[in-house]
Amino acid sequence: MRLVVDASVAAKWFNIEELSDRAVEAKDAHVRGDLEFAAPSQLIYEVGNSIWRNSQLTTDDAREAVASILQLRICLLPPTISRASRTMEIARMKRTTYYDAAYLQAAEELKAALLTADETQARACKGIVQVLRLPEFKA
Repeated sequence: MRLVVDASVAAKWFNIEELSDRAVEAKDAHVRGDLEFAAPSQLIYEVGNSIWRNSQLTTDDAREAVASILQLRICLLPPTISRASRTMEIARMKRTTYYDAAYLQAAEELKAALLTADETQARACKGIVQVLRLPEFKA
């Protein structure tokens, strides 16, 4: 099963917070090959920013954490003109941020559900793509 995973889930792999255990279960399912994750390439930068803000991680640990995102072999979708254009349409239609709309665009393009821990993001999915909310997700 292929899912688009957003930064609200992926950040929980490295930052201990509510639902981190569920997020790690989903990541482990991806590592085992039970799930296949995809995301817009901005995922690296959004999660990297959350790692940068985590004062519990040393600089070396933070560097390793960012590198480990790439080692997970998530299918990262690079920006293209058509993706950027559709993302803008979705952002304006759903009145959401452009970077959040990029996850909806990726899920729409891949005909995949979006896995999110962000309730605002989950509501924006309505009429675009299927949403899987992290609290209810079973890997």
